[in-house]
Amino acid sequence: MVGKTRFFSFLFLLFSMEFSAQNFTADFIKSVQIKTGNSENSSIVNLTDRILFSFDDLEADQKTYAYEIKHCDYDWTPSNINESEYIEGYARFEIQDFKTSFNTLQNFTHHYFQIPNENTRIKTSGNYLLTIFNQEGEICIQRRLVIYEHLVAIRAKNTRDRSPKNLSKKQVVQFSIVHPNLVINHPAKELKIYILQNEDWNFTRKNLRPQFYKKNEISYQYNDETSFFGRNEFLHFDSKNITATNVNIAQVSLRKNGYHTHLYPAIFRAALPYTYAPDINGNFHIQNIHAYDQETESDYTWVHFALDTQSVEFSDKIYVYGGFNNYALHEENALKFNKNTQQFETAIQLKQGFYNYTFATKEKDQVTTRFIEGSFFETENTYTVIAYYHPFATRTYRVIGMAKINSNL
Repeated sequence: MVGKTRFFSFLFLLFSMEFSAQNFTADFIKSVQIKTGNSENSSIVNLTDRILFSFDDLEADQKTYAYEIKHCDYDWTPSNINESEYIEGYARFEIQDFKTSFNTLQNFTHHYFQIPNENTRIKTSGNYLLTIFNQEGEICIQRRLVIYEHLVAIRAKNTRDRSPKNLSKKQVVQFSIVHPNLVINHPAKELKIYILQNEDWNFTRKNLRPQFYKKNEISYQYNDETSFFGRNEFLHFDSKNITATNVNIAQVSLRKNGYHTHLYPAIFRAALPYTYAPDINGNFHIQNIHAYDQETESDYTWVHFALDTQSVEFSDKIYVYGGFNNYALHEENALKFNKNTQQFETAIQLKQGFYNYTFATKEKDQVTTRFIEGSFFETENTYTVIAYYHPFATRTYRVIGMAKINSNL
């Protein structure tokens, strides 16, 4: 087996992990997806699941890529355990599977791999940083992975915020950890909790201490500490038929550099009443209604986003925000003000499919959407509760439980 393995030996010598850049994607990389079987895009997966990772290289030159898996503590700092403690086989290995685009205007190479495979198997639950390198050793993609086990049951519910000033704007997550088959001697020291809104690491609650104890049950019944702005439903567009207009698509055109999809201008919704609009909580699906192989026959189109100012004065930088770029605030998805149209505008090249998006800004280094989109307790959101466990005399945290709840159920 060793004679057949092909991975980049220089990574062992030159690799220096940038744990502060856990949301990086090179500008020629698109459509990064993490799936388990036929499920939604999700980076929170069971230890027994098969993880499918894929991405497109728009330079279409069939580069050689390699992946690396690094174990992290619950706070996403690098852990001090050896690779052999969390990986069976190789933590770094060359990505050997790829396909070229077929019958598309935008050429690309579709790269993919799965874990576990014959070279790599993750042995323990926890946080992992997945990095993709090119053959020069340059980082092209970084993504977080949370691998969990079902060693405890997490019973969670969603309620309205009890504070009068937040009653119409916020949602609260309350939960209990039930552990009849696991001895937890010091919950306040051994347990760490993360709560995520729509699997977005920019909207989290953490460092929660248990409040109440029963036999085999640890309860967290906070209000302020686990309260989230409900935000607003995501906007969406559907480009599965790339040559046709659809809901929220005003115009489609074909130019020298490919297809162009012009969306109807969005508006500032913060001052408007809540309106129910079904969404997929920021996610996206790659699909071409005319394709046999969705990954290689789905084309790319330049999607033109616009936000109508409606005479609203706004000086903060605004970003198109969604799962399509892993909820990152990059220059590529920053809006520019167009004096002629009096709109904030940008164009992003995206693969055919169904997309959710919204508009975000930064407030004191924190991402927020409520200044443009508003915040309502009625908004449908998905919350994920993750329990990390680090008993005395062990070297790292395991993820012993995970629960997802919907705010409308």
